[in-house]
Amino acid sequence: MDCPTRWNSTFLMIKSALEMKDLFWRLAQTDDNYKLHPTKEGWEVAQVISDCLEHLYKATNRFSGSSYPTSNMFFSDVCKIKLQMMKWETNEYQFLRKMANPMKIKFEKYWNECSLVLSVVVFDPKYKISLVEYYYNKIHGSLAISYVEKVHSALLELFNEYDEYLSHYKEESSPKFRGFSSEAHFSDDELCGFDSWYEKEKSNVFATSKN
Repeated sequence: MDCPTRWNSTFLMIKSALEMKDLFWRLAQTDDNYKLHPTKEGWEVAQVISDCLEHLYKATNRFSGSSYPTSNMFFSDVCKIKLQMMKWETNEYQFLRKMANPMKIKFEKYWNECSLVLSVVVFDPKYKISLVEYYYNKIHGSLAISYVEKVHSALLELFNEYDEYLSHYKEESSPKFRGFSSEAHFSDDELCGFDSWYEKEKSNVFATSKN
C-alpha cells in the first residue's frame, strides 16, 4: 500500500488501474518503450486487493455522510471492517496477510478506544442490544458475553449518572423565573419601580373597565 492509513486513496488508485487494464495491454503491444506492463499475476493481486479495500471504502463513505444521520451505522460498519481484517490475517495470499498487519495495528488502536462508544447502536429501536451480541459473537467467539456485559455495565453507569444528575437538579431547581444570568440579575430595589408601575397600570385598567 502507498500509505497504511489512507486506504481509500489506495483503493481508488487500484480501481482506476483495473478499469484501464486493456489499455495497459494495448500500450505494451504498440510501444516498445513501455517496459512496466503488469503481469497476469500482478493484475490478479490488484483485483484481490481491490475487492478487500472496497469494504473499507464503502464504510468510510457512509461515516462521512453529511445529509443523513450515521451514528447508528458506525457500529455495524466498524465491526465489518474488523471481521474483514480477521479474514485477511488467514488469507491464502501471503501479500494480503502482509498488507493486513500494519493496517490492523492502526485499526486495533481505534477499536480498543472506541468500540464501546460505538455501541450507541443499542439506542436504535430496530436493533437494541441484539446487534451488539451478534457482532461480538462473530468477533470474540466464546468471550463475547464478557464484552456484551461491558456494554450493559457502561449503559447502566451512564443511566445512573444521568438519573443522579436529574434528581439533584430537581432538588435545587426553583419555580421562580431563571431566565437571567447572575451578571444580569436585578435586585429587589431595582425592580421596585416596575412593581409600582404594574400596580398602577392594573388599577387603571380595572377603573376603565368599570366605567
